[in-house]
Parts: sequence; structure tokens; C-alpha cells
Amino acid sequence: MSNESITEEAPASTSAEPTSVEAKLTDGVIKKVDGIVEKILGAVGDHPWEQWLATANAFIGKYMPFAIALSGVLAFLVGLIFAIRYNMPISWVLAWLCVLVFTAFSMHLSPKALVLARSLVEKGEPDAMRPELMYILKVLFGLGGLVVAVMALLLQQFSKDAWTQAAVLAVISPLTIIVFSNPRIVGLKEGYPQNGVEELITILMFPLKALLALLTTVLGIAVVAGFVYGIVKLFTSAEFASVILLATAVIPLLLPLAVYLAYLFLMFGLEFYRALVSIPRRLEDVRKAISDK
Repeated sequence: MSNESITEEAPASTSAEPTSVEAKLTDGVIKKVDGIVEKILGAVGDHPWEQWLATANAFIGKYMPFAIALSGVLAFLVGLIFAIRYNMPISWVLAWLCVLVFTAFSMHLSPKALVLARSLVEKGEPDAMRPELMYILKVLFGLGGLVVAVMALLLQQFSKDAWTQAAVLAVISPLTIIVFSNPRIVGLKEGYPQNGVEELITILMFPLKALLALLTTVLGIAVVAGFVYGIVKLFTSAEFASVILLATAVIPLLLPLAVYLAYLFLMFGLEFYRALVSIPRRLEDVRKAISDK
């Protein structure tokens, strides 16, 4: 009887061995993939980006007025020459004089408008977002964006449109990794919202808060690019160059104010909706409090 039992148990131990080996191989592959993903994410996101962004914002706020002044003065001169060359009415000349006034306002107020817009993120209480969701978004839009960029180039055979898409994704993907690796940059923190409404509001407001946080850097790059592009266009289309230079001088003031107001109105609408949603729960609390007395 003992021989039979030994004979019966032997195949069980033999069949269990491959399962154990397969499990170890699977675990090894999973750990290796996880390690590669973590290394890529860490290589991009594990840096003092918050400190670097603050330094960049201070630098841009200090030197942007000079670029605005140059753009506004050049726009005025080009417009004035254009008006004189084509014998336009004196009202056109006076209108171009107003460009200098707008430039002076923009030069003085643009740094303050950028600080105003950023203060909604920097001085506000960070919103809680689930760490699991942060990680999923970081991998999907970070690493996933880079994969899509490469696939677009390959599938479209390196066409002009493919290069444009790849360039956009090559900017968005690292930014996504940076933002979700350093969530305080965009006014987020790892945590669990108190209810579904709060969580939905956090997700809906994330793109706008990201824009507010990065607006100074984006506008700083845009002002330099607009100024250079306007200078290049002076040699081909002076009228178009004056429009580009004028926009370069005025947008750094108008855009932060527009984004600031849009944020306030959107928050007002969301908070109003939150208040309406909470009315039934608060009425129920009042009813319970009255019935307990």
C-alpha cells in the first residue's frame, strides 16, 4: 500500500514543477518590464523640476518686458511706414501711436498678470488626485505618447504631417511625466478625494491648472519666437510682420488675464454645481438632527 501511495504522489510533484518554473519566469518578465518603465519615468521626472520652473519663471518675468518693448516699437515703426507709404489718413497714424501706449501697458503689467495667473495654482490648496490615476496617466500619456509618435512616423513614412504630430507628442509626453512626477507644480497632491464630485472637479480642472502653472514659460518661449518670426517676415511681408509683432507685444498681457477669468468662471460654475448636489445630503442631515431631538 505504501508503494501505491508513492507511485500516485510522484506525478503530482512532477506536474507542479513546470508550473513553478512558469510562474518564476512570468514574475521575472513582469519585474523586468516594471523596472524598465520605472527607469524611463525616473530619468525624466526625478529632477527638481519645481525649483527649475520657479527659476525660469523669475527669469522670464524679469526680461520679458524688453522683448515686448522691442516688438511693440518695431510694430509701430512698420505700421507708421506702411501708413505714410500708402498715404493713409492721419487717423491711421494716430491708431499706430496707440500701439506704443498698449505696448507700455503690456510691458509694465505682463509680469504682474503672469504672477496673478500662477497664483491660482501656487497659492491655492492642492487638489487630491488618486496616486493610481496619476501613475496610469503618466504611463499612458507619457510613455504612450512617445510610442504613438514613433508609430506615426513609421506608418506615415516620415511625412511632413507625421513629423508635426511627432514633434507635438515629443513635447507633451515628457511634460506629462514631469507634471505627474511633481504634481505640486500644477496644484495637485497624491491623495483620495472625499467624494465623486470633488474627484470629477479635480480631473476637469487639471488641464486648466496645468496651463496656468506653465503659462509663464510657454509665453516666454512664444514671445521670443514671435519676435524672431516677425523680424524674418519683415523681409517678405511688412504688413504681416507688423501684425505678428503687435500680437507679440500685447498677448503676454491679455492671455494671462483671459485664462485667469476663465478659471474663475469655470470654478464658480463647478462650485455652484457642487452646492446643488450637496443639498439633498444636507437636508437629510438636518432631518436626522431634528428627529434625534
